[in-house]
Amino acid sequence: MAFSHVIFDLDGTILDTLTDLADAGNHVCVEHGWPTYPVDAYRYKVGNGMLKLVERFMPAEFAGNAALFDQALGEFRAFYAEHKEDTTAPYPGTLEMLDELRARGVKLAILTNKDHEAAVPLVARYFGTERFEIVQGRTPAFPAKPDPQVTRHVLDALGAEAGTALYVGDSDVDIACGHNAGLRSAGVSWGFRGRKELELAGADYVVDSPDELIDIVLNS
Repeated sequence: MAFSHVIFDLDGTILDTLTDLADAGNHVCVEHGWPTYPVDAYRYKVGNGMLKLVERFMPAEFAGNAALFDQALGEFRAFYAEHKEDTTAPYPGTLEMLDELRARGVKLAILTNKDHEAAVPLVARYFGTERFEIVQGRTPAFPAKPDPQVTRHVLDALGAEAGTALYVGDSDVDIACGHNAGLRSAGVSWGFRGRKELELAGADYVVDSPDELIDIVLNS
């Protein structure tokens, strides 16, 4: 096979979380009397972790207000913790793809900028505890991706080599995440950002279906 290990982004790649994230962001906005945003606008607010998401939906006039930011972040996390499964679901064909890769001996992991304490229960809820060797969310121990430190940490934990590992995501952040750590990167066109952003970011592969990704992992 071409790749012995595949590391996946979570939101927008294997799990469609957009509406629940947008609802949590808009809830905070309503509580403070701030403008809200359509769900599609959140496609370009997510991807760099919850801190950056809150920064992006807060009105610009409050930039630098640390106390208000911390309050909004706490409110977002609390609401999202209660509502993170309202509409979230795996993308069609994702579970079958993961199971086929595992059946062929590929080791799988998740590396996401979602808070670790939010990511782990979501993965367990929708994918079980056996499909992924490692689930690594955002923690204070590492800078957010695409900084390579956390990607290298996951590689080390997997016992994997960068040359035989593939990083899979849906945004320019994800393509950079793989490349910055010496991995090839694949973009999924069904995610939050779409094919054009992935191609402009220099993705080694862009796939339109889970079956295409299986073929790349096993045969490219």
